[in-house]
Amino acid sequence: MGEAGVFGSEERVELIRGVVRQMGPKGRRHVTAVSKANELFVLGVAGRARVYVQDPMTSEILDSEPEPDLCVMSNPDPQSYRTPGATPLLVIEVADSSLQYDRSAKLSLYVDARVPEYWIVNLVEDVVEVYREPHQGDYESKQVLKGEESVATLAWPELEVKAKDLLP
Repeated sequence: MGEAGVFGSEERVELIRGVVRQMGPKGRRHVTAVSKANELFVLGVAGRARVYVQDPMTSEILDSEPEPDLCVMSNPDPQSYRTPGATPLLVIEVADSSLQYDRSAKLSLYVDARVPEYWIVNLVEDVVEVYREPHQGDYESKQVLKGEESVATLAWPELEVKAKDLLP
């Protein structure tokens, strides 16, 4: 619909389970967190994966096209992002006013899309929530990180990320 001109280029919307949802404006802390995550993952997975920032992620199975703040795909081919059947290995949402939505509707969507690892950079509580192991409508593992606490990504165990490295 965006390409057809139904929505203006300045409008922030995403398709979630067949419903077009208006997205809130991005504040300074949100922009800073997305920028930090982008730099960290672009450098951390260079040559092994591709990092997409706030780009539509097609999920034909779910009738959805969310725009996660960060999506890391295993295939460094830029065409892989929109290829049916391509699954991201890590999705990150930066949440302030959208925190409850990201913990519910977005989490459910990513579980159903079989995204193995979903992180929420929670700007409300200044923590990073790490969800893993999608199974029967929920993630079986949840970890909350703050400050110096770190976690290794599932796909790249050598890539340790500290909570403070993602928070503004």
